[in-house]
Amino acid sequence: MEKIPEEFKGLLGKPELQLGIGDVAAVTGVSQSQLRYWESKNYINSIKNDENKNRKYSLKTVVEVHLIKDYLDEGFTLPASVKKMQQRKEFLSFLRKVVVDRFEELTQVDGQPAIDLGPLDGQPMQHIFAILAGQEIILRLLPAK
Repeated sequence: MEKIPEEFKGLLGKPELQLGIGDVAAVTGVSQSQLRYWESKNYINSIKNDENKNRKYSLKTVVEVHLIKDYLDEGFTLPASVKKMQQRKEFLSFLRKVVVDRFEELTQVDGQPAIDLGPLDGQPMQHIFAILAGQEIILRLLPAK
């Protein structure tokens, strides 16, 4: 039905949005001094602009800050929160890779919205389809279209 161009797939792995330290503090509820401290400990990284020396943070880093704060709010220490965030980040990276690498096209199966996730290993003529049926996702192995 509809293929997503390769350049859009690349956007999933390379968000270009950058926020200043004040914006990150406002969005995450983490103070600017905490952000600078976390950066000094290499828990997070900023993008430094040589022209004006202002800190900018990528969308990826904003998510990291949010995760660290959530773990701190749950009662974990800062080092434990960072470790848990890094573990979660690895899982999210894997999930993003699965979505980007396996996505073939948006389509319909039996009148329902579906995503063609490509061929089953060793069976190139059989594709895995994720089908939205009401509020549930159903996986089906069907002939390639």
